[in-house]
Amino acid sequence: MSNIRIVQYFELVAFTNAAAAKSLANLSTTDTIVVGREPGSIIHRYQNYFVNEQVRWNGEQYAFAPFRAEGTTSNLNGDNALVQVLFPNVEVAIRLVEQGNGNRLSRLTLTTAWLNVNNGLIKSYAERFIGIGAAFSETTIELRFRSAMDSVGANFPARSLSRNLVGILPLNADLFLQ
Repeated sequence: MSNIRIVQYFELVAFTNAAAAKSLANLSTTDTIVVGREPGSIIHRYQNYFVNEQVRWNGEQYAFAPFRAEGTTSNLNGDNALVQVLFPNVEVAIRLVEQGNGNRLSRLTLTTAWLNVNNGLIKSYAERFIGIGAAFSETTIELRFRSAMDSVGANFPARSLSRNLVGILPLNADLFLQ
């Protein structure tokens, strides 16, 4: 019997003015907040599995933050479904919302990684989203996102459409994948 661990890596690029970005970045060693390459951008990197640890993923440091992604994070229809990322009402999450103008000026890359018992990577899948707003309650902060790409992305239909796959392309929208 093998144990599989699921880790999510949260990389949010929030946009604010350049002076605010420099003053907010590197607030403490426990946060992985850095100034981004684009003017006025701040990058937040968090993971939700290794409690009170900073881990490296794709060459970057990710601090621990207790968050949960809800909603349809993957679909084949391209209908741009709503995705919510829930944080407890803590200072780090409040900064995420404030720096991204209420989460309307932010971009999220949410990577889900499956690890084996030795924390070796089995598989990972990255998705990109655009911030559309946020909501606060006494206990949680909800960041809302919509998909940044539709179903005609890198992973669907997994092969390029060609005459060998679908035959002569029709004049209407009916395609038959074989």
